[in-house]
Amino acid sequence: MLNRVNCHQITYADYLWTTGQTIRMRKGLAGFTLVELMAVVGIIGLLAVVGVPAIKGLTGSGGRKQALAQVLGALEVARNTAILSGTNSALIFPDSKFTYADGYAYRSMAVVQWNATNSTLPATMVGPWIVLPQGVAFFPNSISKLPSSNNISVRILNQSKEPATFQVIPFQSDGAIAQESETNGLSPATNGVSFFEGTVASGGTTPILASKMTNFETVRLFRYSGRASATLAPAP
Repeated sequence: MLNRVNCHQITYADYLWTTGQTIRMRKGLAGFTLVELMAVVGIIGLLAVVGVPAIKGLTGSGGRKQALAQVLGALEVARNTAILSGTNSALIFPDSKFTYADGYAYRSMAVVQWNATNSTLPATMVGPWIVLPQGVAFFPNSISKLPSSNNISVRILNQSKEPATFQVIPFQSDGAIAQESETNGLSPATNGVSFFEGTVASGGTTPILASKMTNFETVRLFRYSGRASATLAPAP
């Protein structure tokens, strides 16, 4: 009888010890440190800053939504390329003066990078051409207002072409809009680009709108940070 009681006492003590350990372990696993909470809050804030501008103009078609994502993504790639390489980079936009305008003018863009040790060499493409969805085009007026840069070599069907001049949004090594694109302390690159549903007349600069919209997706840039922001604005 005594042995049975002792046996129960030992079992109950073991149970209490085990339960206490489990509770302490659960408390340790369930809690978050202040650093972890601050990191989570920071991530949420970053997502909000990135996501809200991209949502402001997303009331229309899937094509415009995709185009907006492409432009914002390409600008971020160009900016990061400048920061990581320590030299200037740019997002270029072919227009009607481009030798291979058909299929490229007002419908495509590409990231280019200058040589870090020899600025006299032509800038070359980083990655492939980025083409807007079918039925979406850049406003020619928004492209023509960008600064221009020469000595840029691009690839067409995997073949490098002779250096040419393009309208660009340029970035310097700290991620800001390149200072050499400024006039009287202002850079036209901060005006960014606008696009619409429709096409541009072949070989010309006349936009042919496919809708009766009066405000259009416009991506502008902050001069010192180089960050992009999307909004709706009248046609440029």
